[in-house]
Amino acid sequence: MHTAIATPVPVPTPGSDPQPERPATTTKLTGLTTHNTTALTGMDGWMVTKTTATYAGSPTAALNAVQKQMDHVRATEGGRATGYASLIAVRNKLKELSTGGSHPAVSVTIKRAKKASAATASKTRSGSPKARLTRKRQDEYTTAELVSALEGAWSAIRTNHTEVPAVVIIVGSGTATKQAKYGHFAPTRWQHGEQALAEVLISGEGLKRPVEEVFTTLLHEAGHALANVREIKDTSRQGRWHNQKFAALASELGLDTTKDPRIGWSPCTLRKETAATYKSVLAELKKALIAYRHPEMVAGTSTKNNNNAVACACQCPRRIRVAKQVLELGDITCGVCEATFVIDE
Repeated sequence: MHTAIATPVPVPTPGSDPQPERPATTTKLTGLTTHNTTALTGMDGWMVTKTTATYAGSPTAALNAVQKQMDHVRATEGGRATGYASLIAVRNKLKELSTGGSHPAVSVTIKRAKKASAATASKTRSGSPKARLTRKRQDEYTTAELVSALEGAWSAIRTNHTEVPAVVIIVGSGTATKQAKYGHFAPTRWQHGEQALAEVLISGEGLKRPVEEVFTTLLHEAGHALANVREIKDTSRQGRWHNQKFAALASELGLDTTKDPRIGWSPCTLRKETAATYKSVLAELKKALIAYRHPEMVAGTSTKNNNNAVACACQCPRRIRVAKQVLELGDITCGVCEATFVIDE
């Protein structure tokens, strides 16, 4: 995304002698996606074409306009509204410009009224990598940028695969139990008005991995989301074993799978052509991966009981105790989250 500030306009003062021309400023965004321009279309002060958008004002004014629209959309439609993630992407670019202009994909050009030529009329500012690093890694770290990037990545997946549903993305522990995980998909975990929403968890421990692997986890969970929408049973053994139906869904989303003797077709890798398709998404996500979570210190085994019952938990998590022989008869499903109860080790 490239930003240019240009176009001087004379500003006369009524009832006084003509004043020297003062340059007006416009903010032009180029190289936009269709989703970006659609989100900006109709907003006051913006002129939008297929791949560009021009605001009649400075980057700070443009930022305020976008933020105002985001506040309105969030208040009336919620943070899952169509186009909201695109507004976030535009807002983040403009926010960096308003603090000095340092994003490597952005250039700022200022043209003044009385310069003789275009060669002498422009001045380009760009922040150094060191300056960008300082702003990115500030002392007061928050997860806002991380969750925004993950939500943007999920929106991009939904754009290419329209059956993938909207979800609530959270970042949490992946090592709270003995079975460590990079993520999970849980249907109907959240409620938004009359609408039930699924949950996708991305483990904080897994954020230490390369961006391609984190994005692979998102695509993996999108495979489970597709299975849920299409009412396909893609796992068994309390969700641990991934069958060939899951492998087919993963392939549809651009992943290659391999068979593991313990968990089936769960291990996934990102295809080169898939990485190329999501190149800009990966770049945005990589900028947000600046912190990760340390693993839990899981305690030792619990005390034995003499009634042959085991503790089980669903994804709510609700907990029950049930005899092993009863559990072995078949899956026990939670009526709240619709997940299978699994032995809580």
